[in-house]
Amino acid sequence: MNNFEWKSIREVPLEVIKNFDCGDYEFNIFLQEKSFNWMDNGYAATYVAVDSEENAENHITKIYAYASINCTGLLYKAEHAKYLSCVEIRMFAVSRRLRGDGVTDVDGIRYSYKVFQSLMQELYYMSTNSIGFCAVTLNANDKGLKLYIKFGFVKTDEYILPNEEEKLNIKDCTPLIFSLITEDAITRIFE
Repeated sequence: MNNFEWKSIREVPLEVIKNFDCGDYEFNIFLQEKSFNWMDNGYAATYVAVDSEENAENHITKIYAYASINCTGLLYKAEHAKYLSCVEIRMFAVSRRLRGDGVTDVDGIRYSYKVFQSLMQELYYMSTNSIGFCAVTLNANDKGLKLYIKFGFVKTDEYILPNEEEKLNIKDCTPLIFSLITEDAITRIFE
């Protein structure tokens, strides 16, 4: 595995999707069963991280991570209904094979960090080439919080996300935001 590429879940064989295991039943079932429904109903688009060499050969054998994302807005001035365009990472899970202290590349960088960084690169590309959002939001569970904070996300309770879409019942999440327009955003994404 050299690099990750993100592609629509619809472009990956079902048997490969069924073999994904992040170690969390609810996240596994979401990918295998609910992600297609969410896409069909416009709740979120699901992308999977695959090996770039396998993708080039059109022979995907593994999913290393997945992300379900949707466009949204942050309400930052409630009295005047001012919104900041954003993308929300609704679901993100990394294969259990890529998690843990000993799962690093030759430079000692954890693969879970690298796959998340590749997702942020893909989102930056979407932002600058098609959708035009200014920030990335998510609600982190305890398992992912450390990764997101390390990447540069900051906690926020000052903003309100729209609450019209179907939500999974994931308890004790921390709302986070990453601005794409700060000086160090590009460095964090592409370092």
